[in-house]
Amino acid sequence: MLAAAASAQAPASADPNITPYEPAYFTEFRPVTAWDMIGRIPGFQFDGGTSARGFAGTAGNVLIDGERPPTRSDALSTVLSRIPASQVLRIDIVRAGAGGIDMQGKSVVANVIRKPDAGVTGAMSAGLTLTDQGLFQPSLGIQVQRQRDGRSMDGSFRYNNGSQETGSVRERRNPAGDVVMIGLEDGAFGYTTAEATGVYEGPFGGGRIRANALINYNSSVYEGAETLILPGGQESSLSDAVRWRGEAGLRWTRSLPRGMNLELVGFQSITDNDNTSQYDTPSFTSDVLSDQLSGESILGATLKFADLETGFGDVSFEAGTEVALNWVDSASAYTFDDSPLLLPGDDTRVEELRSETFVTARWAARTDLSVEANLRYELSRIIATGTAGEGETTLGYLKPRLNLTWTPAPRNTVTFKLEKNVDQLSFGAFTASAAFSTGIFGRGNPDIRPAQVWLANARYERLFDRQGSLVAEFTHEDFSDVLGVVVIEEIPPGGTTPRTFNITRNVGTATRDKLTLSSRLPLDRFGFEGGILSGQVYYRWSNTTDPVTFEDRRLSGEQVVGWSFALSQNLVAERISWSVSASSGSESRSFGPSTLSNFRSDPTFNLGLTYRPDAQWSVSGGLYIASDSESDFTLFSGPRNVGAPLYTEVSRNPGSSQAYISVRRSF
Repeated sequence: MLAAAASAQAPASADPNITPYEPAYFTEFRPVTAWDMIGRIPGFQFDGGTSARGFAGTAGNVLIDGERPPTRSDALSTVLSRIPASQVLRIDIVRAGAGGIDMQGKSVVANVIRKPDAGVTGAMSAGLTLTDQGLFQPSLGIQVQRQRDGRSMDGSFRYNNGSQETGSVRERRNPAGDVVMIGLEDGAFGYTTAEATGVYEGPFGGGRIRANALINYNSSVYEGAETLILPGGQESSLSDAVRWRGEAGLRWTRSLPRGMNLELVGFQSITDNDNTSQYDTPSFTSDVLSDQLSGESILGATLKFADLETGFGDVSFEAGTEVALNWVDSASAYTFDDSPLLLPGDDTRVEELRSETFVTARWAARTDLSVEANLRYELSRIIATGTAGEGETTLGYLKPRLNLTWTPAPRNTVTFKLEKNVDQLSFGAFTASAAFSTGIFGRGNPDIRPAQVWLANARYERLFDRQGSLVAEFTHEDFSDVLGVVVIEEIPPGGTTPRTFNITRNVGTATRDKLTLSSRLPLDRFGFEGGILSGQVYYRWSNTTDPVTFEDRRLSGEQVVGWSFALSQNLVAERISWSVSASSGSESRSFGPSTLSNFRSDPTFNLGLTYRPDAQWSVSGGLYIASDSESDFTLFSGPRNVGAPLYTEVSRNPGSSQAYISVRRSF
């Protein structure tokens, strides 16, 4: 068995920065999809990308046939789970832009290369989750692919439905430590999601075209009732949310003379969010109605130049531009004790027209050393109108990036990255908010700038044995124009008396460092054939100046230490694989202008088992044990630097365990 495994080692490549993994490497693991195969590649840590507006700088670290799908809501992991393992020709692990791959700032990228003629394939799946309250959560899915004669079609549909019961204990104490309130809450949460996707790829206009479309529906309802044992009475809450989203993407590529390649990308999405909430107590009643309609339009073009052979190594160039228009129409109606409540920003429209132009040069200085230099220029215009006031801001930023990859020895890689990034403004900072339980109201601010950050990253990767890896990574970030929340006094629309509001503003600078260690240790040499022990641990530290107290503290909401460990075994003869895993709970502190809050949760545990009797059937089951959690917050009579504590409130929530089973039939 060990001899067979050794023969299936990842083969060497002519380019030391490309490591190919053929289907034979994955045979003993019996993968069902490309997503299963990605999880078996040693040293590779999946990155699904970010959700920022526009495609520039948001890509994940997995490509399909050398390209990134022009889609937003269709998660990269979901796209990979729709590619049958039988369609995969090989997976290349690429470093430093080898093979002309656009890394988009990633140290390592996986390129899933599909077979050009895989025929008709598909799968049907069904799953059922049982909660520890005895509630069932069913799910269904179907997908079909046809890949033939240079053309492919892909369609899928997913449906999930379920409910969950919740319960918590809330205790409030005054500054003297006396208990002034005890509440027992019982709630019920229900949800429904449905999603349909379609993809076509084929020749068009002398090149190749990929067209994809998606429609998604999400709805959720929560009803809760809290009995106040002390001082007596009852509180009730209700929230009802419905979201529809549709999107379509188009990518066209064509080879040009002199080894050049042109890529054009277009994308359009529309999202409609409707939310209703009620919160009633013995002291007051409140209602919120909100409707938010948003859209995104993207056009992009990239021109790739052929490698140029020089006396100093191969050099390749790439240049392109992207223009994105994002807009949000947000309208909210607040009612307090059956009377309308007007807030600055309760009716807002925000538009952002953003462009990013870039040029990238890749230099293969030596067989063991390569450099990628990228220069981007971002220009954006943000227009905000509404009851919070009107504002128009034009911003421009130059964003350089340098990636360096060194292979000092076979299966040892060192990468270094230095780049400047610019955060994207959350449109929520332009709109109003209301927390009736604490009496904290927020107003929109149309005059803010995005935070900028210089990032330096160093990464060392060592591969050993067949599945073994060790990765150490350190990241340092320097922020400027950090956004924070402060307190102001202002007369609300239609009012005559000043009211206190929270408002988001640019407040200063910050630093953040993170050290991450991860490893996969094959256990065959210890007599545990097919076993792998894997783990990851990180430590994060940060510093900023509190915009309210002007004292140094860490960034709000950040967890300092985290870890995860897993033990798995692949039993080839039995066609069974199993795993047990545990991950750290959460512990973080958040700083509001007039609140201090903490959140803590215990570790979680997972047990999974998969049986694949043949190439068509796959049966999986498992148990998820969630952790108990506790949160507390202290409310002050005003800003924390001058206000006195009014009370401290602690909420305790029991964890919810779940057992699940799923069956998949491929064809």
